[in-house]
Amino acid sequence: MMSRLLTRKYKKWLTPLVLVPVVALTACSGDDGHDGEDGEPGDINISISSAQSLKAEIEKVTIDDALQVSFEFYLSNVNGVAVSGLADLDSIQTLGAGIAKLGDQQRRIRPLNEADSASVQSTAETDLSPQWTSYINNVVEPGEVADNDLEPGWDKNKGTQWQASIESTCKEACIEAIGNGLYRYTFSQSLDSYSNIDGINTEYVAENIHRVYLELLPYSGATIDTMLVNTTFDFDPQTGTAAADADSRVLLASEQSCYRCHTADLSAENSLLMHGSKRFDYEGCVMCHTSYSGDPETGASIGMASVVHKIHKSDYLVIGYKGSVHDYSDLSYPGDMHQCQQCHIEDAAPQADFYQYPGQETCLSCHEKYAPEGWNGTAVGLFHDRDAFPDAWAMSCSGCHPDSNNPLGSAIFHNAAVSVTDALAEQYQFAITDSVIDELQDTLTATLTFNQLSANPDVDPAIDNLWIVASGNAQQTVMPENNGQRKVWDIVSGADDITMTRDGSVVTIIVKNAGVADFDLDSVGTLYAKVMACGDKSTGLVASCDAQDTDSNIVVAEVPADSAVALTANVSAYAELVNNQKCAACHDDQFQQRVNDAHSKISTPGNGATCGACHSPQVATTLADGSCQSCHTNDMVKYMNATRKHTPGDASVKAFRTISNSLGYRELVHSLHANTRTTVGYSGSEREDMTYPAAANDCQACHDEGQLTMDTLSAQSSVIVATPNATMTGEVAEYSPTVAVCAACHNNEASWAAHAQSYGGVFQQDASSGAIYQPGDESCHTCHGEGKGFGIDVMHGFN
Repeated sequence: MMSRLLTRKYKKWLTPLVLVPVVALTACSGDDGHDGEDGEPGDINISISSAQSLKAEIEKVTIDDALQVSFEFYLSNVNGVAVSGLADLDSIQTLGAGIAKLGDQQRRIRPLNEADSASVQSTAETDLSPQWTSYINNVVEPGEVADNDLEPGWDKNKGTQWQASIESTCKEACIEAIGNGLYRYTFSQSLDSYSNIDGINTEYVAENIHRVYLELLPYSGATIDTMLVNTTFDFDPQTGTAAADADSRVLLASEQSCYRCHTADLSAENSLLMHGSKRFDYEGCVMCHTSYSGDPETGASIGMASVVHKIHKSDYLVIGYKGSVHDYSDLSYPGDMHQCQQCHIEDAAPQADFYQYPGQETCLSCHEKYAPEGWNGTAVGLFHDRDAFPDAWAMSCSGCHPDSNNPLGSAIFHNAAVSVTDALAEQYQFAITDSVIDELQDTLTATLTFNQLSANPDVDPAIDNLWIVASGNAQQTVMPENNGQRKVWDIVSGADDITMTRDGSVVTIIVKNAGVADFDLDSVGTLYAKVMACGDKSTGLVASCDAQDTDSNIVVAEVPADSAVALTANVSAYAELVNNQKCAACHDDQFQQRVNDAHSKISTPGNGATCGACHSPQVATTLADGSCQSCHTNDMVKYMNATRKHTPGDASVKAFRTISNSLGYRELVHSLHANTRTTVGYSGSEREDMTYPAAANDCQACHDEGQLTMDTLSAQSSVIVATPNATMTGEVAEYSPTVAVCAACHNNEASWAAHAQSYGGVFQQDASSGAIYQPGDESCHTCHGEGKGFGIDVMHGFN
């Protein structure tokens, strides 16, 4: 500890050289020295009232013989300068502390007040994953519900429940200053004095790892995003010092899991700041959201696994503070709930693989809906039904409980589809190594180089399709009659116009009668390719695609080429303006398959065929490389709503296809994520709203630096959509390209339309007589391009 204190003192002595001009610092008197020599420096600190930021680091915990617990923490600003005066405040706005031990999982009684509660607690003794048990717990009775506009039966499981907690009322009486920025918090009661609840084992065991939690906001009006403290400290009670990482329980790394989709900015509207804007730290959350905690009004588990799983499944209802209703049935999760490693990322946290060990509430959070009538409410009562879970029981106990025969336990089933998809992606990985257009011969030649290939793609039974897609200029002023700027070929189809030769792992494809003239190859042209391969999730191996319609274990995986390439040497490939890795962070690698499924269900009016029968949306490779935008152009509504196939026309634009329901890719994506999109679907039916977990103005959630200069946006064609409040097909309005993008989110257009028009923009112009916008007329990017004085990065506040 001495070396730690000396290091901190040295840092504090240096830091004020930078901070003196900004904040008022206090130097406690030290030795002045004599005879011209330097004296010992005094303590350097900043007062709590002057601090603009806070952080706390718990350093040591003491548990005495009477089981009285205290912990010491160092309070500083973000620059490491000690913060003084906390213990002198007349009133501390928020100061709470919790303590928990790590040990055997405590079982929640479902429900607590039933006579057969003893049998409900029974479970197999094979759970090797320790859980947190708080020393501070309450027995909670159902209360009044403020808003009772709920479906009948929502409270059928209400009853007394246990809830883990922290202490939050002691505040000033429990804290003391013991040094320069160093404070001691002493719990108001000894560990054996808190409520001893029959059924929860809170016996102190010195050999078990413990955790303490601190939350602090010093005074009313303190800025939450910089001054709110949530911190935990895992320790060995026998020494009071930090526990080894391997001895604790940390299953998730929030930065890699939660904050891939949610924002870490506590000031953002959609931040994960809970419980009266006091709590955000995941490792603090699990100390109260324990395996045995429940909601008395609904009987639902509030254990962390249940909360997270059921919220993301849109299947969670609990009653909160003062009877407030928290109903997550309308939440939309864009990933695959069966893909555990979407959040439980391998090696991201010390106990990342603990999710493989079954916990009662964890497993039931998803599987409870499959419970038969008369079920006793336990995991044992459900999963020990051998007929209901034959695959798991074929592996005996290890089908759920990890052991040396199957270290994955039930995770082997949850991750099966992902595992075989990853294996297929590795086996069939390839790149487009050459692309040549011969305009005179009307041919397209493409060379694909695979990592490994043992047979021709057209005879490999595990290859369902090998698509190549050629896309020309997607923003032509005059489109050809057949919208031929995008063409698709399935190389394994055996079509007469396609020849294929293989030399080892290199496949050369020649497409005759390619329709090269339709591509308008003046500046942009892109070639995409993708393999659709089949595997068996029960074996993890490749499998014949012939069985995909009859065998539910067959998985079809998408393996796109490493990247798209220029269609010919004379043009450029589509310039990506979105980071696809950021898309996949929320949507996962299986999102494209769900997009394909959604497209294939859309019927073309009049003949019952699906759009996918011709347009093959399944050939899209990634969300960012332009393969989606090659169809979702500014003109798409004119094609999608045409009265005759392949014939565009403003007169056939349906009344609901307003700018808030456009099919142009930019407007489509922005309006979905901003939740400004109207909910009328293609066939006129309503669809659910989408919820987006981050701030809609955080462009960096999707875009990288340099992707929002808008240099080429004004040169594109305008967007023709239905007039707002249109009642008839063919009532159309025109938006210039920049105005259309902005209007997808900023649907209060009347407040800014005049400004846009003064700089060449076109807003809701009656387009019944044709478009008036000339590409290049807008000058919005001059001021609002990224990096400019009023750039989008400045106006959206993320620069």
